[in-house]
Amino acid sequence: MASTATLAAFAAGVSYDRLPDSVRTASKQRVLDAIGAGVGATGRRATDAVRRAVAAQNVSGRSRLWGTALSASPSDAALYNATLLGAGNGAVFFSPTLASPTDSIAAVLVASEAYSSAGEDVLAGVAAACEIHGELSWNVPLEGFGPPTHSALAATAGVGRAIGLDADTVTSALDIVASRPSMASERASDFDAVAGGFAAQTAVNACILADSGVDGPVDTDDCLGRADLDFDPGCDRVHDVAVLPYDVHPHAQAAIEVAIELTETRPFDPADIDSVRVETYDDAVAHVTPAAVAAALVDRELTRRPTDRVDLEPVAAVVSVESDDSLTDRFERGETPARVRVVRKEGESFEREQRWFTGHPAAPASWGVVEDKFDALASERYDEARRREILGTVSGLEAETAAELCRLLD
Repeated sequence: MASTATLAAFAAGVSYDRLPDSVRTASKQRVLDAIGAGVGATGRRATDAVRRAVAAQNVSGRSRLWGTALSASPSDAALYNATLLGAGNGAVFFSPTLASPTDSIAAVLVASEAYSSAGEDVLAGVAAACEIHGELSWNVPLEGFGPPTHSALAATAGVGRAIGLDADTVTSALDIVASRPSMASERASDFDAVAGGFAAQTAVNACILADSGVDGPVDTDDCLGRADLDFDPGCDRVHDVAVLPYDVHPHAQAAIEVAIELTETRPFDPADIDSVRVETYDDAVAHVTPAAVAAALVDRELTRRPTDRVDLEPVAAVVSVESDDSLTDRFERGETPARVRVVRKEGESFEREQRWFTGHPAAPASWGVVEDKFDALASERYDEARRREILGTVSGLEAETAAELCRLLD
């Protein structure tokens, strides 16, 4: 039977020295991806509201609010930074219920900054959180709770590892988190980003409370039921975290990439497009928007909210999205397939199909892909010199500190 003590013992025992090189690199990629997605989401209505609320309660603090000149308490900074990630195109697990590990990454970075953790400990905390979150996502049913329930547990364990808490203290922190009756409703809503922020805030608060001597309740030990969890000391679940190159729903990523690849082989004049047919799996149909498909075909401006664009309405109007039974069957076997067919007005047609998008665990994103995404998202906030400094710090994070990295995110 899984227990909070099991999670805590695993997290406290994760050693950077024993992580494979591939996991170390993947952990750095997820950190860079999280920073880009978070900074790219600054200025949105929901995130600005959270920033104002946090700023109203904090004159100063030990943790940076990403993309601003403000700092706050670690828990409040976790709330804001994780909300940024929930509002942006942060990474996900393609588990039975889509789950984002970015809440954990935000919490680990915030707490590590406040506790002056070394870069090796930051990466160990990120890896531990991803390993635990992945195991929970695939093996522990939510049973009416929202994905932030898993996020809070994984983030707590990751924060505990990053700031150097022992197993008993991490157990107390997990017990504090597990005593909460629910992290969020299972129904998706615009509040999801803030719910993820609450999960990160809860994780950081719990670790600070436990580190200060607060014991968790004793009746939460079986909160995970009889789940069979098999944690890998090498934290291989980090590789299961899918990087999302485009600012669209995870299930829409493949269709957008197929449309882009069609334009690479034959650029289209928008005025010459007669029809566009997108076929994909059933779960994806509602998330593949005509506006995003039009953006992919016309100018590839997909790093910031392409679904809000109205300038491409003539092309979007001829886009249809349909479910295909064979593609749905393939999705149930682990693919994220999509097929796009473009017909020009004179009758010539072009078609392309893809099994996975670049960034899916079966088609991992290279460092270059993650770097390109970071540059696109952070370019409005940071100049070239600052972006290169952030990239260099993340790529060599084991020799840096969390405080040095977060200092660059003002």
